Amino acid sequence: MEEEVKAIVHTPIRRPRPRRGRGFSLEELRAAGLTPSEAKRLEIYVDRRRGTAHPENIEVLKENYGAVVPLTAIKGIGAATERKLIEADILDAYDLAQANLNELAEKTRYSKEKLQKWQGEAKKLLKEERKA
Repeated sequence: MEEEVKAIVHTPIRRPRPRRGRGFSLEELRAAGLTPSEAKRLEIYVDRRRGTAHPENIEVLKENYGAVVPLTAIKGIGAATERKLIEADILDAYDLAQANLNELAEKTRYSKEKLQKWQGEAKKLLKEERKA
């Protein structure tokens, strides 16, 4: 990730003004279609003390992270395979679609043909996700 994404919060004074917050609220994550565990994997800061949901923060989350397509949504990938791919820093379908298959084959010990098949499925799922 090139640039760190920060939440915007409003100061609790008579004339509220926006400032950078410590993290996104759970409500903002849910509204953007993310779970707290996905946020942790994506290294998104979460401020569990916040109870507000600001529309601008929801938009920032949707633009930068969108709806994450889990690896288990790909045909042929189960829980055990997902764990191995996560250990190889492949966290979701987007990461798999962008991965270098030669390096990934060395890290995971899966055949290049199988990884190509999964990568094709991941790209297909991401195309469908963008259309929806």
